[in-house]
Amino acid sequence: FMVALALFATSAHTLAEPGLDRFFQEIQTASTQLQAFSCDFTQERRLALFTEPVIFHGKLTVVRPDRLRWEFTSPVPSALIFDGKQGMRCNDQAPPVHFDLRSDPMMRTVAEQLWLWLGGGYSKLNDTYHIAQKDYSLIITPKEQATSEYLGTVTITFDPATKQPDQVLIAEPGGDSTLMRFSSYVLNGTVADELFSRCSGQ
Repeated sequence: FMVALALFATSAHTLAEPGLDRFFQEIQTASTQLQAFSCDFTQERRLALFTEPVIFHGKLTVVRPDRLRWEFTSPVPSALIFDGKQGMRCNDQAPPVHFDLRSDPMMRTVAEQLWLWLGGGYSKLNDTYHIAQKDYSLIITPKEQATSEYLGTVTITFDPATKQPDQVLIAEPGGDSTLMRFSSYVLNGTVADELFSRCSGQ
């Protein structure tokens, strides 16, 4: 997941392909119409050494401009919550850990990357990445050797109707991969304030 986020903490990139430019514009237009959304997700982690994947289930909730909850519901409940400049990390085996983005550079970087990703600004990719479009998917590959040692490709597939991410596939050079599937989107729905102030989502 953190590898996926790192791809979007980048500077502006000039697109050379008119078709790709239009595709980015469609996604950005749909994104700017959303004040809030929530969705379910499944994260499937496949390791080359094992035959069976490790599967996590969770829920993502976003209220723009600065509220976000990324929660794993099973098999190990946990959550990462941002509320303005404040936030907390939650684990069912320990008390919540609170942080302040103004004094925690690591969590501030994570927050910036998350908002770049969830803001729909996919055209803001560094010149060190190749970007290609296939149907309703973006295929991102690194140009630099150092990056390609741990990252093969990232394929982001969008739902044609909502223009929201349908799935993200991260392929690593050694054969490991992570597949995140998003479903059951609720767009511009009512979101409880408690989701951003406590660990339990119930």
